[in-house]
Amino acid sequence: MTKRTTITILIFASLNCHAQTDSAKTKVKSSCNLKISYNSSLIYPGIRAGIEYPIAFVKKTKNKKSGYQKILFKDRFISGNISWYHHPEYHDNVYFTIEGILRRTLVNGFFSEFSPGLGYSRTFLGATTYTVDDSGNVSKKRLAGYNYALTILSGGLGYDFSKTKSLPFCIFSKFSILTMYPYNSTFYFRPTIEIGIIYKPKKLLRVKPKVKTIVN
Repeated sequence: MTKRTTITILIFASLNCHAQTDSAKTKVKSSCNLKISYNSSLIYPGIRAGIEYPIAFVKKTKNKKSGYQKILFKDRFISGNISWYHHPEYHDNVYFTIEGILRRTLVNGFFSEFSPGLGYSRTFLGATTYTVDDSGNVSKKRLAGYNYALTILSGGLGYDFSKTKSLPFCIFSKFSILTMYPYNSTFYFRPTIEIGIIYKPKKLLRVKPKVKTIVN
């Protein structure tokens, strides 16, 4: 074995040693979260409520050379939501979504999240709507509106009081883009803004998400 080959092997082994991580996987019972928020489409008021079903919790600890430990919590949820907003003289929109939430929380409680999802939208027209049959008879149509397939893409920021003050709730703000189809044979885009609270009860539909600890 040449001297160069020996040095190369030693360097490779050293890099592998530094890159090693310790991890442990467990399953513990955890409760689902409840959330409610003010849901505004631009300037039009509404409300949103939902439940977060935990899928996985990951605690990642990174040891710095200075001795400082950086701790990051990476949580995954499936969320079911019902939402509504009122656009005066145009329509009321009620929509249901199922979303995947990827939430990253720092040890100081601040978090960011990203959540794509799919859903169904039903609008109810604000103006009086009439129908005309084949005989020319005119009648008022009750609960007139349209059905849409819907996608939602959201990003948000918040603060988790359970990380620093042992209080079972978070506050958050969130920006979303709704895409509804078919709207006059094309796509209809609608931005929404949320400001709300997530409540984290100790015992509500307790499940067993995957819990993982990583140290490197």
